[in-house]
Amino acid sequence: MAQSSQEKPKQTTTIYAGLTWDDIVGAALLSAGLSKRGYRVFIDLPVREDFSNLRITKSYAVGIQPKGGVSIVNSIAMIYSRSKGVGYVFKYDDAGRSEILMKLSTVSSATEVVREYLATISADVEVPQQLVDDVIAMNNGGISKLSKIGRVIYGVHKLKMNDRNTRLVLYNYAYNSIVTKNLKLPEELLALYNEYTKSVSLVDELIRKDRFITMGPYKVALISSRHSDEFIARNVSYLKPFAFELLTYVCRQSSPAFLVYEEHPNVHEVRACVRYNISIVKIVDSIPKEFLGRVRISTTANSVTIEFNDSADATLENALDLVTQIISRLPKP
Repeated sequence: MAQSSQEKPKQTTTIYAGLTWDDIVGAALLSAGLSKRGYRVFIDLPVREDFSNLRITKSYAVGIQPKGGVSIVNSIAMIYSRSKGVGYVFKYDDAGRSEILMKLSTVSSATEVVREYLATISADVEVPQQLVDDVIAMNNGGISKLSKIGRVIYGVHKLKMNDRNTRLVLYNYAYNSIVTKNLKLPEELLALYNEYTKSVSLVDELIRKDRFITMGPYKVALISSRHSDEFIARNVSYLKPFAFELLTYVCRQSSPAFLVYEEHPNVHEVRACVRYNISIVKIVDSIPKEFLGRVRISTTANSVTIEFNDSADATLENALDLVTQIISRLPKP
């Protein structure tokens, strides 16, 4: 149908959501608010690998910052910094330079940052308080404080946070909950939660049967579809979401501990964890020189992550060779 000359065409925009549940809820809230203002809104839910080359222009972003392979220009971004306990609204110009539009010290989530921003443009939208409370609990690691619905969302997000279809299901649930104020979970999410409970059971079995590799005096958690252990290879999609928890578990038993993790099909990364007796610096110093030009290294106070620059180089064999050589250079306990 031809548009009446009296009608103004709707302004369109795209909202990009980060990886967390908080980011998804914030994006849904922003979408509802902008729609209220007459915008035609599109949603983009990038997965982890997209962030290596993501350009956001003339759009909105929730929970996404211009780092790594991400660039943001002529756009507005909203984030919550857990380390600072502060929320921000940034405006980026056509050169990617940012200015702070809002700095909020009274919020505990990106969702609340979005809510405050919408209030400034007269696009207030009421959010079910339970949704906000669950988001804040997840941000703070207070899983025991989650509602029954929150526990289901947590499990589904934990299992499938990097799956495009699941991210869309979660977004649609958040948007519909905000618009209708009805928090009833759809059957699709309940079915995915059953998959999560299966995943927890498989992780418990892995730990109970001590399905870890021993290299010299140290243990390695190997989560790969190419593992010779059929139990792990067959159930890798259920075990991968818990890979870092498995490393932490092994690290509590003996330090240092290692993880070889298949991030994407036949693309592996290495992570080491220390709790005592050996420093992270010692782990990094033990990386063989022939590997230094082939990997990216990032560290925290008690862990180091080693990623291959070329995904074709990130085979299970190369990852295990790297761990073997690191271990051979470490002092014996």
